[in-house]
Parts: sequence; structure tokens; C-alpha cells
Amino acid sequence: MPAVLDVKTIMKQIVRHKTISLLLAAAIFAVAGFIVFKYPGYSKAQDENAKWKSFSEDTYGLSIEYPAAWSLDAGYDHYSKGLMNVDLNNKKCGFNPKTCNSECADIRILVGQKPEGERAQGLFAQLYEDFMMVRDFSNNPIVATLELGSKKVFKVANDSATLALNGVCPGPLYVFETDSGYFVYVFAGIGQSAANIGETVEKIISSVKIN
Repeated sequence: MPAVLDVKTIMKQIVRHKTISLLLAAAIFAVAGFIVFKYPGYSKAQDENAKWKSFSEDTYGLSIEYPAAWSLDAGYDHYSKGLMNVDLNNKKCGFNPKTCNSECADIRILVGQKPEGERAQGLFAQLYEDFMMVRDFSNNPIVATLELGSKKVFKVANDSATLALNGVCPGPLYVFETDSGYFVYVFAGIGQSAANIGETVEKIISSVKIN
């Protein structure tokens, strides 16, 4: 099973100590904002993201829009039974599994229905528990509440790579719940020179629909 952020442990530390320094000591979450770096490829990156594609599937009734220049890979039960995944990247992440390419945007979207009873197990259950923990602590400084389209989305600042689920690049975690009873996790791994991709990630999240 892939390792994931231990949101529950971090949130308990927040309540007990109420200091940002402990978050830094935990080496998982940090109060962080993205700095938009100006670099020669900025205009080119903007042009590459100008055209968008649509993706949809019938099992979950999921539809999503994403930049046409990006790659998309979707599947079921890859990370855990009961979860659908949509993996997106801007084709600039390279092939070294231990190095974050500075221009990389590696987005992993996980979708599942609210677990019930014995069906809640493994990573599936852990992610839902973490979602509820983030939601309950949404007034914490490391959690921002966003209105993206018609969605209330919680964005958790993170300056470390979230291990297996978004590769080697650090970046924020987005979580939200749909009216149809699904919860959605978005792990965003973003290289230093791709900081402007944050707006694109949020546009992708805004486009997500589940019938």
C-alpha cells in the first residue's frame, strides 16, 4: 500500500501545541505560499495550457477538463480497492523517480464513495478519515478554504513530496466532497519553475463533475 500523509497525526499535534514550528518539525506540512517564479519558459507554458481536452467515464460518472498538452492516465483500484485514479502530468517530469524536475506538474486525483461499515478499509478508509480531519480543522493556518466553481475545496499547504501519491515533487493537497456522495483527493506535485501551474491545477479541480 502506498505511503500517504498522516493527516490525523499532524492535526492532533496542531490541536495540542498550536504552533507552526511543530508542523515544520513533523516535516510534512508547513505554512507555505507559492512563489510565482519568472523564467524564460513562462509564456510558452501559458500557450501550452491554452487549449483544453475533456475526459469522461461511465463507472463513476466522472468528467474532467485538462490542458491538451498534458498526458492523462485513468484506472480503477490502482492505489486501493474502491478508488478511481486520474493521473495527469505536463510531460516535463522526466524519468528519474528520485528527482523532481523543476518544470514538472504531476497531479494525482483519487475518487471514492463515502465508505460505509466493513467496506472501509486500507488506503480507501485512511484517505476518507484524513479528508474528514482536514475538513474539521479547516480554520487552521495551513488549511485554506476555496470556492472553485460550485465546490467548497480545502487546500492543505505542503512543502514536502507526498511520497507515493504525487511522486517526488512537493505541492499542496486539495480535498472536497460532492453532492452525490463522493470524496475527491488531489495531490499536486509541482516543480519549482512550474509554480504558475497552481492556477491550472485549480481550474482542473473546478472542472471536476461526478454524476
